[in-house]
Amino acid sequence: MSDDRSACGHKHVRVLAGSGPGGEPVYEVLPAKPLERNDYEILGSPGLAYDFAAGDRLRVSDDGSFEVLRRGGNLCVRAYPTGTPPSDAEIGALTVGFERLGGVVEIPPDRRFIVVTVPVSVGFPAIADLIGGWSAENDCAWGYGNVYDEDDNPLGWWVSD
Repeated sequence: MSDDRSACGHKHVRVLAGSGPGGEPVYEVLPAKPLERNDYEILGSPGLAYDFAAGDRLRVSDDGSFEVLRRGGNLCVRAYPTGTPPSDAEIGALTVGFERLGGVVEIPPDRRFIVVTVPVSVGFPAIADLIGGWSAENDCAWGYGNVYDEDDNPLGWWVSD
C-alpha cells in the first residue's frame, strides 16, 4: 500500500487490480483521501481494478487487496478504443455529454482507455444511451467497472430497500 503525496497534494493508494499473464499481481495507483488507518475515500475511478468508483470508501490491506466499506453513489464506466484512439473533438463530445449528467471523463495521455465517473442516480438507460452511442461512433468497446461481480451477476448496491 502506498501513501505518497503527489504534486497536487493528494495522497495515493495502491490496490490489487488482478493478475498478469505469469500470475504476478497487477496493481493500480489511485488518488485517495486517507481516512482511518487503512481506510480511504477514492478520488478517481479505476481503469483496471473492479468493484468500486470514485467516492467509494475502501479498506486496503498491505497486499493491495481491498474491501468496499461504503458506496459513494457513482458508477465507473470504461471505454476501450478498438481502433484508432479518439480525437480531442471526440473526447470533447463525450466529456460534454457526461458533464450534462453530472459525470467526469478521464483519459490517460496515450488514450488506451477512458474512465467515466457518473452518479448512478442519472439512471442506467441515460448512461447506456450516451456511452453506447458514442462508443459505436468511435470504435470503442465499453462496460461498467462496478456493476457486475466476477461471474457477471449484478452487484445490486444501487438498489434501495
